Amino acid sequence: MAEVASLEVTGGDFVRPSKINSSESCDRISQLHDSLLLHIISFLSADDAISTSLLSRRWKNLWKWMDSLDFPFQCAKSKRSLKQFIERALTLHEGLKIKRFCARFHYNSNYVSHVDSWVHYMIARNVEKLVLDFFFLDNGVQPYVLPPSIYNCGSLRELEVNLCGFRLPTIFCLGSLEKLVVSNGVFVGNTLRDLISGCPVLEDLVLVNCNQACDLDVVVLNRRLKRLKIVEYPDEVEEGTVVKIYAPYLLHLELQSGDPRPYIILNAGSIYSASLDMRRIVTCLSLDTYNQKNYFQILEDIMIGLHEVKSLRLSSWCVQALLEHEGMHRCLPTPFQYLKHLKLVVKLAKDELPGIACLLWNSPELEHLTIQLCKQTHIDKEKVESVMNANGSLSNWSEESLWDCHRAPFHSLKYSLKSVVIENFNGEENEIGFLAFLLKNSLVLKNMVILVQPKSFTGSDDAYLEYCRKVRRASKMYIENIRKLMVSPRSPHTEILFSGSQSTSFSSF
Repeated sequence: MAEVASLEVTGGDFVRPSKINSSESCDRISQLHDSLLLHIISFLSADDAISTSLLSRRWKNLWKWMDSLDFPFQCAKSKRSLKQFIERALTLHEGLKIKRFCARFHYNSNYVSHVDSWVHYMIARNVEKLVLDFFFLDNGVQPYVLPPSIYNCGSLRELEVNLCGFRLPTIFCLGSLEKLVVSNGVFVGNTLRDLISGCPVLEDLVLVNCNQACDLDVVVLNRRLKRLKIVEYPDEVEEGTVVKIYAPYLLHLELQSGDPRPYIILNAGSIYSASLDMRRIVTCLSLDTYNQKNYFQILEDIMIGLHEVKSLRLSSWCVQALLEHEGMHRCLPTPFQYLKHLKLVVKLAKDELPGIACLLWNSPELEHLTIQLCKQTHIDKEKVESVMNANGSLSNWSEESLWDCHRAPFHSLKYSLKSVVIENFNGEENEIGFLAFLLKNSLVLKNMVILVQPKSFTGSDDAYLEYCRKVRRASKMYIENIRKLMVSPRSPHTEILFSGSQSTSFSSF
């Protein structure tokens, strides 16, 4: 048996040669079973997986049996060669089953027959996830229309398409489809409703920038559909268009929009949780008075449709939009009578506090409050002050008067709020002031969990203060603010816990 020499270090100083068997220094990865090797290279893009054929004779033809084929932009040096690369790879492929096929490239009308052949190839091999992510260089290019054969593919469980058209057969059934993602699609007439109806086990529906120039009607009658997500980017929606949602069995709704258009939500009593992430870039207060009122009306209409939700997540823009609401504590048209968990992604800036107060006032049964502090604020401070001064009801208020519990008795704080979680805590004065208010007025509060940077730390407020002193990483102002929080009045049943781990998360999305 062949032997090779190696160096062995003993006692830290003495080095001596030793002998090991060459069989122990061989390529152990190549000795793995084919199924394990195929599983490993399935995490690679197609071009990287094919490159493994150069490693040795053992690897030469292994990629041909992959059941996951991912062709990103960088698979080829040019757009034309990418198409040829995909065609060549599929010609050489010998596997009988393909679980996942993904193609991302710049599309033009000359590729119709080629893409059709790829789709037919995948259907013949019982594809489970199909991703066609196309991009146009020429605005005059017609979208790729999915072939009729795809609508009766019994193996397909996930379908993701970008810039693709739908021409539905009279009768069809995607009997296994559980997730559908459509980006930059245009649905004419009842196409979307019929498409959803033809997917009896569909659970997740995601629509990104669909029907930007016309109304988007989302009619969901499937009892199995659990989650609906609608994403719309700013400056791409035609003015005067609306989104209508009719989903009597929907459980979770997520709306993301850079410049929201009106939403009409009907028969949504089954929705358990909702997330509204609106206008993430520009503060609503940077707009003129007319647009501020218009956006508040949009938000109010959404909230009316979601007034029965149990769990709600709102972005800073949504909270700011409530500033236009006349009267800081005035009831919304339909209060959140069933809301148990509220998550706010805010900075706790001055223009957000009236909105937070309005939400607490209109959520009488709230049990869990999560505040995710924004790491970077986008608030125009000068504009905030001008808006405050222009509004007679807000010009003279202070944070103390806003949180005056005797003038505005928050039912949820006195009788239902049991837990508070603060994420991205910085120890700033506005944060301490808000938390001190919650501690003072939340009579049944059990736990206030503050998530901090040291991931290894978990302990009480006293232990955390001692930790900050020992490590000497916290500023004097930070330590002083922690001390202020510790001495704030609170119920004897309330415990403050500092933790470096994510002890809570917003469910549903």
